[in-house]
Amino acid sequence: MKKPIIGLTPQYDYEKNRVWVGPNYLEAIYAAGGIPIMLPLHTDKESLKIAANVCDGFLFTGGPDISPFLYQEETIAQCGVVVPERDKMEEDLFSIIIDTDKPVLGICRGVQILNVFLGGTLYQDIPAQFVSSVQLGHSQASGNSVLSHSVILEEDSLLHKINPKDYIQVNSFHHQAIKDVAPSLKVAGKSMDSLIEAVYHPGKKFFLGVQWHPEHLFKINRDSMNLFKEFINACD
Repeated sequence: MKKPIIGLTPQYDYEKNRVWVGPNYLEAIYAAGGIPIMLPLHTDKESLKIAANVCDGFLFTGGPDISPFLYQEETIAQCGVVVPERDKMEEDLFSIIIDTDKPVLGICRGVQILNVFLGGTLYQDIPAQFVSSVQLGHSQASGNSVLSHSVILEEDSLLHKINPKDYIQVNSFHHQAIKDVAPSLKVAGKSMDSLIEAVYHPGKKFFLGVQWHPEHLFKINRDSMNLFKEFINACD
């Protein structure tokens, strides 16, 4: 039985000059039936294209803030650390794969960068820029596998097809979020304070981004496991 190969975007540790991927991403892909590989960070676009051709699907992982210059904004004081190498690598990768229709999953930073590459914008800092009558904790103090808030699913969206219910419960570790949705994307879910938590591309085989971290939940939460299973199934 063929197992799909999934290319994951890497983290970069400046202090230790170390490239790495969180083990939970790897475990989730394994558990869902895929084979994860870490894509190279410091490489030229042609070499990255060769690496991407090996993959059946792609996971844009969580990580640092995205440069506001990518969505034509100046940096506010509350914006965190950006990693230009990561922005550049993912921009190159996106340009390589967007027309292939290979399945794509974005998690946390991943959903944000996919939205930006398609023409959307971000809140650089939720507490500083997002106004709502309901104040939810989007950067929880509890452990990774603790559920923090609900996400209301949009009927007939890709996320709703994966988990056909009115809402799911998720964890939450972010201070940035989608502000303006890219023209080609549609909202798949929002939190109770109306912040966008998931988007998808209706014109693609599987193109979904979520703001929470299902890789920390898949062992104990069926909704999260379903997400990875459907992603891997689409990669066959």
